[in-house]
Formats: sequence, structure tokens, C-alpha cells
Amino acid sequence: MESISKDQYKNMSVAYLQLVFVSFFWALSTILIKLFITSIPTFHLLMGQSLSALIFLVTIKPKKILLIKKEDIKIGGYAGLFIFGTYFFNFYGLKFTTASKAGFLVSLSVLIIPIFKAFIKKEKPTKWTIITILISLVGLKLISGINGTDFNIGDLIILGTAFSYTFYVLVLDKYLKDKDYIVLSMLQLIFMFILSFIFATIYEGINITYLKLGIIPIIITGILGIGMAMFFQMRAQRVASPESVGLILLCEPIFTLIMAFFILKEAIFLKGILGSGLILIALVLAVVKRI
Repeated sequence: MESISKDQYKNMSVAYLQLVFVSFFWALSTILIKLFITSIPTFHLLMGQSLSALIFLVTIKPKKILLIKKEDIKIGGYAGLFIFGTYFFNFYGLKFTTASKAGFLVSLSVLIIPIFKAFIKKEKPTKWTIITILISLVGLKLISGINGTDFNIGDLIILGTAFSYTFYVLVLDKYLKDKDYIVLSMLQLIFMFILSFIFATIYEGINITYLKLGIIPIIITGILGIGMAMFFQMRAQRVASPESVGLILLCEPIFTLIMAFFILKEAIFLKGILGSGLILIALVLAVVKRI
């Protein structure tokens, strides 16, 4: 086993801690959105969040906005499109399903990412890929009853989050290597705001009252769930391996489940807990076996 220096160990420890915070921020945002989603239209929510996150990043790194290059805009556009889709499917799906169920369904991206990479490279699925898929399918069947409810349209929409996030990760994997992650984060947020504004104008009609009514959850979830989460994750991935990133981010559905039980008072049934456990097993296998 290759030895690492004290500085490397410290950097890795900090990176892992940052990823745990990312998981917690995502879970907390899911709970807050579930609490306030009924009063705030989805595109208005995304518009306010992306603007809050952008202001946050520009405030802590003001000079970075001046370093945006022409070639960065195309990459930021692709990444911004998929991260917009990720948050849209998540927030819209939460209107029809529970937070605890959503947390586990979104985490399936950890399994989907390596499967898509294998498909793109035209490689045959390994036995571990097949095993993890089968385990996750059984888990999905069981988790549909985690709150005593059947698999519904909201769950299907939430699955769109996992797929959109998969494409987001693949775009970053291809283009992020030599790019400034803060500059790219700012560009993503700019595109996310523009798309949210356009769709809010077309489908919801711009109404500042919506933003005023939800100003507190919008700012909190924008800064924590998008701004700081994006900043910490992209910063941590400079030193943490993709496998360790995926494994630590599995904390998110656990955080969501716990907070949904205590804060939202969501009922948790044994069948759903077993399904959640199977999904976690499938996800851990996907990371450990590097499918």
C-alpha cells in the first residue's frame, strides 16, 4: 500500500469532512424544500436559490468572476443545464413524494454513473454490475413502501434527478480537469439562473411575492444546498478519489431519513427500511467494486 504524508492525510481528512457536510446540506435542503414547496413555485424557487448561491460565491471569491474565459462558457452551459435539471426534478418531485423516499432514490446516481460510463465505452457489464442492479431493483420495490405508500409519479420524477445528476458528473469528468472549479461553479449558477428565469416567465409568470414569501428557505437552501455544497464538493474532488466521494455522499439519504422522521414526522415502515438498506448495499458495492 502506498504511504501518504501527514499533509496528504490532513488534506484527505478535510476533503472527506467537506463531503460529509455536502451530504448534510443536501439533506437539510430536501427537508426545508419539503416544508415550503407548496407555497413557492418550482422555477421561482430555483431562480432565487441560484441567485443566492451565485451571490455567495462571488462574495467569497470576487476576483474569480473576472477570470471567466470564452472556452469556459460552453462547458459551464452543459454543466449548468444538467445541474438545473437535477434540482428541478428533485424539487418538483418533492411535491408528490416524501423526503425520506426521495433521499434514497436520488442516491441511485452513484450506481447509474458507472453503468453509463461502461455503456459509453461499449464495455460488457461485469458480474458486480449485474448484482448491484438486481439488488437495487429489489430495494426500489421495497422502498416504495417506506412510508406506507406505493411507487408514484413523484418517485418517477425523483429518478429523473439521479439521471440528470449522472450526466452532470460525466460532463465534469470530461471537462473539469484543467479548469478553475470556482469559475465553472459561477458559470453553472449563471446558466441555472437564466434557465429558471426563462421557465418561470413562461410557465409561472414572474411574481416577486413568491420570492418574498419564501425568502428565508430560498436563501438558506441556495447558500447551503447549492452554493456551499457545490464549492465543497468540487474542492474536495481535487484530492479525494471518485470512489471515496461516492461512498461518503451516501450519508445524504441517511441524513434525510433521520430528519424526515424527526422534523417532518414521516412514518417509516420496516419494509421501506429494508429496501433502503438494500439500496445502500448496492451503492456501496458499486463504489467498492468500481463497477
